[in-house]
Amino acid sequence: MIHRRAPSVDLSGRADIDRLVRTFYERALADPELAPVFEVLAIVGLDEHLIVVGDFWEQILFRTTRYDGSFLRVHRALHAHHGLTTSRFARWLELWTEAVDDLFTGVNADRAKSRAGAMARSLERGVRRPFATG
Repeated sequence: MIHRRAPSVDLSGRADIDRLVRTFYERALADPELAPVFEVLAIVGLDEHLIVVGDFWEQILFRTTRYDGSFLRVHRALHAHHGLTTSRFARWLELWTEAVDDLFTGVNADRAKSRAGAMARSLERGVRRPFATG
C-alpha cells in the first residue's frame, strides 16, 4: 500500500487554480469515461480553454470578475453531442475531488470541492431542461 503525504497548502490564488485545473484536465483527458466529452479541446485548443476554466474557478473561489462565459450553454451543447450522464457527472466530480485532495488542503480546497459538487448537481439538472424562450 502506498501512503501519500497529505498536501500542507491551501489554494491561495490564480497560480494554484491553474495548477489544479491542469492536473484535473490531464486526468480527465486520460479517463475512459470522460475523454470522449473532452475531445473537443483538441479542436478549440486546450491551453486557451484552461485559461477560461481558470477564470471561472478564480471567480467561484476568490470572487474575481474575469469569467465572462456561457457556462450552461456550453454544457448543454456537450450534452447534446455526448450525453452528459449521471455517471459522467459523478466521474467528473470524483476526478476533481481527487485532484484537489492530491494538491491542496484547507478552507479554499474544501470550498473547491463543495462548489464542484453543487455545480455538478445543478449542471446535471440544467442540461436536461429546455431553454426558456421569450
